[in-house]
Amino acid sequence: MGLYLIKVTACLAIFIVFYKLVLENESMHTYKRFYLISSLIAASIIPAILFTEYIYITPGPVLNTYVSEINSDKIPVFSQKTDYLTPTLWTIYGLGVLIFGCKFCSNLFKIGTRIRRNPKIKYQHSIHVLLEERLSPHTFFNFIFLNKQKFEVQEIPEEVLLHEQAHAVQKHSLDVLFIELMQVILWFNPFIYLFKRAIKLNHEFLADQAVLQKGAELSNYQKILLAFSSNAIETQLANAINYSSIKKRFNIMKKTTSKKAIWLRSLLVLPMFALALYSFSESEIIEIDKSLENSTSSNLPPENLQEQKSDSIQYKYIEKPNAPNIQDIAKWKNSFKYALWIDGKHTSNKELENYKLSEFVHYSSSFIYNNARSQQFPQPYQVSLFTKNKFKKQFTTNNRELNIHINKAAQILVQGELVSVLGLKQHLSKLNTDLSKEEKSEIVRGFIHVRLETPKQAVKNVSNILEEYGCVTIDIVGQKEQQDGATIKQLAAYNTIARKYNEMNTSTMRIKKGEVDQMTYLYSIMTDDQKKNAEAFPELPPMPEPPMPPSTQKIGKGEVSAIPAPPVPPAPPKSPLDHVIEMAKKDANFYYEGKSITSDEAIDLIKNNNHLNIDTRNTGSKNPSVKISKEPILIKN
Repeated sequence: MGLYLIKVTACLAIFIVFYKLVLENESMHTYKRFYLISSLIAASIIPAILFTEYIYITPGPVLNTYVSEINSDKIPVFSQKTDYLTPTLWTIYGLGVLIFGCKFCSNLFKIGTRIRRNPKIKYQHSIHVLLEERLSPHTFFNFIFLNKQKFEVQEIPEEVLLHEQAHAVQKHSLDVLFIELMQVILWFNPFIYLFKRAIKLNHEFLADQAVLQKGAELSNYQKILLAFSSNAIETQLANAINYSSIKKRFNIMKKTTSKKAIWLRSLLVLPMFALALYSFSESEIIEIDKSLENSTSSNLPPENLQEQKSDSIQYKYIEKPNAPNIQDIAKWKNSFKYALWIDGKHTSNKELENYKLSEFVHYSSSFIYNNARSQQFPQPYQVSLFTKNKFKKQFTTNNRELNIHINKAAQILVQGELVSVLGLKQHLSKLNTDLSKEEKSEIVRGFIHVRLETPKQAVKNVSNILEEYGCVTIDIVGQKEQQDGATIKQLAAYNTIARKYNEMNTSTMRIKKGEVDQMTYLYSIMTDDQKKNAEAFPELPPMPEPPMPPSTQKIGKGEVSAIPAPPVPPAPPKSPLDHVIEMAKKDANFYYEGKSITSDEAIDLIKNNNHLNIDTRNTGSKNPSVKISKEPILIKN
């Protein structure tokens, strides 16, 4: 936040210096009004703009670096000093905002009170508010405040009224309110007051220009301004005649800027804004590993996908802990930009307030592309923090069981990282460094996981590396190799199903084929010892024979089949038009929306709209009654 305010101040300084040197003394007042307001907005936005540059890098033959062992005694411990300066500055800033905000609201209240309590006269597009106080004429939106006594005796010149009407018509109060609000927020910034004076002075330039364009004589108008500006009390939030700016206004009245000069000065603004954007906007460079981007996860064995993923943060065996600083913790509190994990668990960004800086010894972060962001984690960055104990557990380098996967493209995946054959040697040389080669040959086991399409030469190369490394055993695990017995979860699933059927009565047993097939499969992969300790396989009644399909009767030529003929399908219902025509032949009485109509009219209605509702009743006479309606017909019993 501090850096942002410094950049805002620098932008304001550049913009106001440019205005003072290049624009202020020119008679291009409308353009200057636009420039001053735009400069305030640009100075607030430019420091918040972030440009991101992506750089593709090609790594060396070793994809990651590792260490022999993480020694907890060597992990740096950060001493966190109590920071009194930051809360003190924020307290001073908050008091300033409160004071200037109260002053702003007080001025608004005073103007509102004057409008309510004093008589008002509507004149053209403005309203004259007549005051008892001897104040200089001033304007707030379309309210022009004038001294009542001078107005009634017509001592206020027409030029002064035209001047104030120009303020009202051109809505100068909008600019004043905007700069006053900016002053409340940036009350400590000296350049905001220079902008405020420049904006109000430019309003006077615009009003003077409007009066002179109405045909006022220059020297006479200047005398009137001098008379009304001397000994006048200046009002806040309103445009008033100010004596201190009279000399400069007189000089500007006499000056004329050519169109060529206006265009030239206008074009100079563009490089100045471009320079500010280049100098004070934020930029970041994100390095993308080209080899990892091009590698496709579809070629990896499916069992490796879980090893690669951990709460969307990719962990690496690292050389030394990467501890965060105070600035890191401050920016990670932004929940719109950063998704946060602490010790592997997703948590709220506000949770950082419950930790001291010294508690975190390592962090890792990653940039997430738009197409990879989820609804749960839409943030562009994901950060994972580790405390001391969790760091040791997560990043330990003592791995007594080495699982190496080789896919059909001969890519090697070890401990969640893609490595080359040369990289595998260096990777292994950093693991289990607390053991000698003799101890490795007694403890460390190697497992090479292959697929049917895995090249044999790749398997041989990896096997030689593991043998050179000193594994006690090297097992090649194929894709279709049977596991050594059932797992604990599989045993539990088998026991649940078997116990269910063992407790059933055989005569009333209801068998579900899916459950029986699952139970049979689990029993087949169990070892003999597992079968002895598990639930006995249930005695299931034999499955009922499926019903025989009906025999087809062959009929000889000339014979009559004994199979009865299928029933004749019912005749399709008559269409509404056919029904109305039939009723017309029976001399029925037709009614449409309660009014009697002829049969021809009824037929025309149905032809034009076949979605009408029809109700036919025999009323006891020989002529039926047919009611036609757009709405559903309610039948009363």
